[in-house]
Amino acid sequence: MSSTALPPGPKGTWIGGNLRQFTQGRLDFFRQLAHDYGDVASIRFGTRRIFLISNPDLIEEVLVTQAKHYIKHFGARSYKPVLGNGLVTSEGELWLRQRRLSQPAFLKQRVQSYAPIMSDLTEAMLAKWKPGAEVDIHAEFTSLTSAIALKTLFGLDDPGDRARFTEPLRIAFDLMSIRIRTLLKPPRWLPVGSNRKLNHAVKELFSVVDGYIEAGRLRGHSGDDLLSRLVSAQDEDGTRMSHKQLRDELMTLYLAGHETTSLTLSWSWYLISQHPEVERKLVEEWQRVLGGRPPTPEDLSSMPYTDAVITEAMRVYPPVYLIGREATRDMDLGGYRVRKGYTVFISQWVNHRDARWFSNPDQFQPERWEDGLAKRIPKYAYFPFGGGPRICIGNTFAMMEAAILLATVGQKYHFTLLPNARIDVNPQITLAPKYGIPAQLKRRS
Repeated sequence: MSSTALPPGPKGTWIGGNLRQFTQGRLDFFRQLAHDYGDVASIRFGTRRIFLISNPDLIEEVLVTQAKHYIKHFGARSYKPVLGNGLVTSEGELWLRQRRLSQPAFLKQRVQSYAPIMSDLTEAMLAKWKPGAEVDIHAEFTSLTSAIALKTLFGLDDPGDRARFTEPLRIAFDLMSIRIRTLLKPPRWLPVGSNRKLNHAVKELFSVVDGYIEAGRLRGHSGDDLLSRLVSAQDEDGTRMSHKQLRDELMTLYLAGHETTSLTLSWSWYLISQHPEVERKLVEEWQRVLGGRPPTPEDLSSMPYTDAVITEAMRVYPPVYLIGREATRDMDLGGYRVRKGYTVFISQWVNHRDARWFSNPDQFQPERWEDGLAKRIPKYAYFPFGGGPRICIGNTFAMMEAAILLATVGQKYHFTLLPNARIDVNPQITLAPKYGIPAQLKRRS
């Protein structure tokens, strides 16, 4: 029987609990929490009780073996005004049905069919670059992965269409992020300034996506984009996704499909720029396998060091750094009682930098993955895409895209960080570079 006592944790204020400590530096706060209080620690945000777990076996319990007794936490549910009931936010039978309908679009063979789009759009970006020019690495790869996501999702090539979609999405998510960080929130129906801005951005965004869906339905033929495949997807009883379900899934897939890959590439290139010996080994691998041509999906198995670099970059800077689950009933977890309504936090930032599993955990060392480390460490010591039944549906897509883009760009250019560059993390929904990554383009000789 579990103890009735709470896990250990830091003292907080009477009203806010530990919210101020969290907002002042959440990454350091989580890591210190795990260091000081062990594999199960307890904090409080206002009236909400939260456990942070960092034991891989307990993480597997929450994400896999007891997954049916946990739902997405309050933070993820807060994005429903934008994402609706997509795969990230939906629960129960609705989530299971949507996952079943969406899964065929992410089968390996279909994912690999998008490789030429990835290569072509990357080459188009490179054609615009000039040696010696100064760029923001993160902005460049965000723009590129956005173009790839919209082409593979909607079949869109036009930059104007991309802008019509991405600008209201950015505004909506910025406003949602501010709202989530605010302890006392006005109801969304209250016509205050922030709510009016948010509702206008969401309305504009939905109008754009509705237009894309309608155009997809009227094509009269099935295209190669994900929209076409989701429009024609049928459940076991012959039913298809409703218009709203399609919109929710496409919004979710766009966000998940480009943000995490752009961050993986941005942080990879930042780390590569600081480690010339890693860059040298990468270039040698690309010369040996590719000889200057764009990579294909069939090439990737012959590029293990490229895979190791991407894997290590996601360890040091995991695009998704925090997963939250809320208990739907009283549960036993690590000798403590997780009561119904409690939240369990699981942090990739904490576990990926745990010295129990990774020597010199703060150091970027791709070589650590070359001798079978992934098979020696516990399964949930490293989990950049989450785990269990709700593991990221696009993980194969993301890994292929990251490798193709990294090798395509890296064969022609490398980056030198600008002397005044200020590199810091900005942990919001994902782990973005706070001030971008300013660098100078150098043509690869």
